Amino acid sequence: MLTAITQLLLGVILICLSAFYLFSRHRYGYWKKRGVPQVEEPVLFFGNLPFLMRKSFFDAVSEWTKKYKNDYFGMYFGWTPALVVNSQELAKHVLVKDFDSFQNRFSYSGLDDDPLGSLNLFSVKNPIWGQMRTDISPMFTSARLKGFANLMNTNSTELVKRVQTDFIDNKEPVDFKKLFLMYTSDTVAYTVFGIRVSVLKEGMSPLWSITCNMLKWTFWRGLEFTLIFFVPVVAAIFKFKFFSKEATDYVKKLFWDVVEERKRTGLTNDTDLVNLLLKLKANLKLPAESGTDLADNLMLAQAAVFILGSIETSSTTLSYCIHELSHHPEEQEKLYREVSKALEASGKDILDYNDLLEIKYLTACIHETLRKYPPVQLLDRACNKTFKWKDLTVDAGTPVYINVLGIHYNEKVYPQPDEWRPERFINSSDNDNNDFNFLPFGEGPRFCIGKRYGMTQIRCALAQLITKYRFEPDSPYKVVSDPYSVLLTPKHDTKTKIFARS
Repeated sequence: MLTAITQLLLGVILICLSAFYLFSRHRYGYWKKRGVPQVEEPVLFFGNLPFLMRKSFFDAVSEWTKKYKNDYFGMYFGWTPALVVNSQELAKHVLVKDFDSFQNRFSYSGLDDDPLGSLNLFSVKNPIWGQMRTDISPMFTSARLKGFANLMNTNSTELVKRVQTDFIDNKEPVDFKKLFLMYTSDTVAYTVFGIRVSVLKEGMSPLWSITCNMLKWTFWRGLEFTLIFFVPVVAAIFKFKFFSKEATDYVKKLFWDVVEERKRTGLTNDTDLVNLLLKLKANLKLPAESGTDLADNLMLAQAAVFILGSIETSSTTLSYCIHELSHHPEEQEKLYREVSKALEASGKDILDYNDLLEIKYLTACIHETLRKYPPVQLLDRACNKTFKWKDLTVDAGTPVYINVLGIHYNEKVYPQPDEWRPERFINSSDNDNNDFNFLPFGEGPRFCIGKRYGMTQIRCALAQLITKYRFEPDSPYKVVSDPYSVLLTPKHDTKTKIFARS
């Protein structure tokens, strides 16, 4: 009897293993059957992601880019076949021309389990996305940006003072990444919540503690975030969260505390995101059965993603730009001369929004930094209906990733792409995507809505720092990227020697 049961169990196990093997073999042959070039043989369970948490996405995508020069190639994220696009022409179709076939992102968004993660403007799906995009756009008009630039300049002045007291006076090299996190945190605190307490000046602010929590990339937090973006089926099973529980609770508390304070005092701030979101809530056209929770969560989700996006990407770009300037003294001095010339022509102590836009070399330095170090290397879209381009057919449900790093490192467009050369962008503007060869903010209807805000934030800090200080390297030129972070960020401190200009 026991032998018969044992044999039956072994038979069942053998059948299951055989079925699993055949399923895997069939699944991992998806791209070959369609004549699409495919990355090296996928690994069981992981597909082409066995490097996770050991190597950064920046490094992995860089290796794929050097190896696969086709317009597109196939990969497997877990068992899911994914298409990676190297061609700027095909990218133009996915992002703009055929947007109807690629309206949503592929990343996991569990509305019931993670409303802040699923309802923010980055993740939320159509039709809610379309309405939210329209309603939030007034936050970033030129008039508002000019006002934000004044605030950013005030915070940049505090940044300059902090560098003087902590590093110049003590004759120590500086890790700009932490200082830039403080600077962007102070700016976002006011932009979102109307809070004028500065961590650069006072040493603490209501937003600083949650900033540190949101941007702390541990092994497990990095794995959770990576699976949300690239293996959403696993993220759904384990109910992973876009924002940590601590970050979610803190944002909720801070948001409602600000709302209650305004009700109590009767004071409002017409320029911050809280005020805009409250007006948005009053005019939202949602299904009657959705209740107030959906409207509240929509507001909170926008505040949370604005904090994450505005602080991390701007601070990282500033860090890489200072790093490159420290290793390129001629370019550094050219930038110093251009900013100084603009100051002299304006007759002001600090350049305003319009003045900063006129400094072409400042824009060129920032754009070249974003080309070489794009914060997001792969832009995800989910194909929602069959799409055809030349000999390629993309089935509905297939994730498509625009290889931003591959496009930015195309030697035909950017000769010697590993070199940092601001002159590549000497005549570019913030609206110039170089015919879809420059995509650090994405493009099309779902491009980063905070692009001009981020660029202004970077310009203000860089312009003030370059006129006050000279930079020299105190760390190797090649920057090792953090394998735990989906967004590009340095693994180690990038120390810079800094000297006051006479």
